[in-house]
Amino acid sequence: MAFQQIKVIGIARVLAAALGGVVVGASSVVKVPQILKVVNPPTLEGRIKVANGITLEGLSLETLSQLIHIVYNFQNKNSFVNYGETALVGIQNVIIILLIEYYRLRQHFESISNSPEKLQIEYSLKELQKPILTMFGIFIFLTKIAPSSLIDGLQILGIPISIVGKIPQLRKNYLLKSTSHLSNITIGANVLGTAIRVFTTIKGTRKALKPSDYVLLTGYSSGLILNLILAGQAVYYGKFYTASTDEDEAKKDI
Repeated sequence: MAFQQIKVIGIARVLAAALGGVVVGASSVVKVPQILKVVNPPTLEGRIKVANGITLEGLSLETLSQLIHIVYNFQNKNSFVNYGETALVGIQNVIIILLIEYYRLRQHFESISNSPEKLQIEYSLKELQKPILTMFGIFIFLTKIAPSSLIDGLQILGIPISIVGKIPQLRKNYLLKSTSHLSNITIGANVLGTAIRVFTTIKGTRKALKPSDYVLLTGYSSGLILNLILAGQAVYYGKFYTASTDEDEAKKDI
């Protein structure tokens, strides 16, 4: 009887709803491997190196696009399942941004000052208040001040913002010929998550897609393409450039 009810609703739609819930649940930890990638190196120099490998500009644009996406969905009274993962990933992105800012500040104060480590930490935490206040101001503006018409326009602009936000990281990976500063788990999860989102956007409604659904679908599709390119870089540089480096080291030993 349960199967007959599922058939009446539509297997694809039931699967889309289930996958949507899975994505929201998994999103609560999808960026945790990247956070651990930043904080796990045993030395300060190692943490600074990983932080410098992540483009702050690209991550900031991605987080801004996510905030716009959340506000847009909330205003249109869409189900939390449709955008919940964006909110959860956005929170994790904020943590990564603050970690990058912190370790870059530590690098800066270490290079210009011979003061004790405790003072350098205090200086860095004090300067970290600036990006925190900036992010808080943007959040207040978009959620409390900006009119709904502006949010609708920004949601459309969120697609090119998201695309532009990915390009600096792709370029940095190309210049470094490495993605060792990125978490492969997070890269793979992003590919899977955006692929599921494309499916749930298409199948997650009983009626024909609305204009707002096409906006969301375009955003998810472009995100999937860029995440696939990033995954391709991880595979290519991990396979070919690591092997090349190992061969060079072996020749030096000989």
